[in-house]
Amino acid sequence: MEKVLKWIYGLMFLLLCIAVFWFLHLFTVTKQEIIYIDWQTSMQILENGEEKPFIIDEYSTNSEQKGTYRFTASLPENLGNGSLLFETNGLQLTLSLNGKEIYQSSAILPSSIYSMSSAQIPLNDEVSGELVMTCKILDNTNVMFPPMLRFIPEGYNDTQSMSYANLYGIPAGFSAMALLLVFGLFILSVLRKQIEWSLLPLSIALVGLCAYRLIQSCGYYFLPQEAVSFFGRAEFSWLSPCALMIYIAMNHRRNFWTFLGKAAICSSIVLIVAYFFSAMTGGYLADYLNGAIKGLLTYGYYDGLLYWLTLWLAIICAMISAYWLMQSIAQQHAHTQMLTLKNQLIMNDYHNMESKIRQTASIRHEMRHQLTVLEALIHQKDYEGLDTLLESLKQQTSNQIQTVFSDNITVNIILQDAAARAMEQKTLFDAHAHLPKELPISDNDLCTLLMNMLDNALEATNHLGESQKRFIYFKAEYKNGFLAIKCENSFDHQINEGENGLPQTTKSDTHFHGFGLTQMSAIAEKYHSMLDISYTNNGVFTIQTALQLPKH
Repeated sequence: MEKVLKWIYGLMFLLLCIAVFWFLHLFTVTKQEIIYIDWQTSMQILENGEEKPFIIDEYSTNSEQKGTYRFTASLPENLGNGSLLFETNGLQLTLSLNGKEIYQSSAILPSSIYSMSSAQIPLNDEVSGELVMTCKILDNTNVMFPPMLRFIPEGYNDTQSMSYANLYGIPAGFSAMALLLVFGLFILSVLRKQIEWSLLPLSIALVGLCAYRLIQSCGYYFLPQEAVSFFGRAEFSWLSPCALMIYIAMNHRRNFWTFLGKAAICSSIVLIVAYFFSAMTGGYLADYLNGAIKGLLTYGYYDGLLYWLTLWLAIICAMISAYWLMQSIAQQHAHTQMLTLKNQLIMNDYHNMESKIRQTASIRHEMRHQLTVLEALIHQKDYEGLDTLLESLKQQTSNQIQTVFSDNITVNIILQDAAARAMEQKTLFDAHAHLPKELPISDNDLCTLLMNMLDNALEATNHLGESQKRFIYFKAEYKNGFLAIKCENSFDHQINEGENGLPQTTKSDTHFHGFGLTQMSAIAEKYHSMLDISYTNNGVFTIQTALQLPKH
């Protein structure tokens, strides 16, 4: 069921991405088109007033024609609001609609000016009929002949400008958002002291994607020409792909390729479906891809395709990096919670041991009263009562005799508990702890360190066969501000290392598997030290450290 839900959630996310990209795509293209109006008849008017047919081979800006011409065309119905547009340079012309003159001009520009003058005549959606243009060529060196008549829908220029800006601005916005995400992830990794250096080349790639195409397309409107020329160089188009290759080389982990492969498969399926849908409906996407692929195969021009591929790859890599870091934070949080729980259980065990020691002290106190009774029975020569009392005392004290290992109460309680457990599993336990009553270390840290250390030792010796030698040697000493601790134990020669490189025990409680050495390492680091772990071929495992304790 969980696998099905994962696929459902993934499909929901994919559909959301498609919906977002489709919605944004609406603002990058326009359905408004320029309508070119072809001349249906064309006549040359001779000097004597006669007319002869004139064949329009092509439109040219440097015509060799001279004289006067008349062209006719039909203005279609339902064009909508807009304007008629045509060039007037080098011509003396008159334009009529349905026999009514609507425009007249005569325009010649100096030869030093290469632009062309033009006429734009507003029309409303009710206008239609026959257009007649009579024009005389005044200068055939800079003239559009025949005049190219076209209808421009109302708002076409504004819409085209906006869609052009969106076509570059929206991808740049995606790149900028991904850049902020990636650089924020890098700062977060620095704060966590687990620096993810591969995020730097990914950030550089996103900077290039955000800046290069935006400056290339719109930079001359807003930036100094020197900056546009510098950042518009072709070399900068390779900045992002090269930085991405460095990022990929630094993330050669298997799960990276798994994520990237899944993203590539899903994206390819979506692109293929969108391409065929666009081709069937005459959409922009199919035309763009056909032109880009044709340009790539014919002319080797791949800047456009390279940009979109690099943008897709960079955003996918940013999402993968964000997923990894969030997963790492979640795992660390769960790890911290588990350590806290383990630490709480250790302290509970310590308090239970402390309670047992107090009970033992209470029993010893009670025994002093019983000794008084014993003395009275001797004086009374009540031998039968004496025998009964002695047997009762023997049973009570058989399990209460405990060795005093240290003057420090906390250490003594922990060692006494370990000694009792070692005796139960027939393990030799030899401990020496030359410590003062008070140590400048919290009981919490001391319990966590010693109880984990002795728990691991007892666990290791318990796995040995009854015929094998079981032993634990423990030594602790406080001198010159350092608490030196050393524990040696026998083990079965099998060492399993965890992901952190530390040996793992084979505890039956899998919830806390591998946490003991992690906790001990953390405490050693807290007191400016480290765990020294070693083991020999003859089956001796040693763990030791020297904690630098603060002054009293």
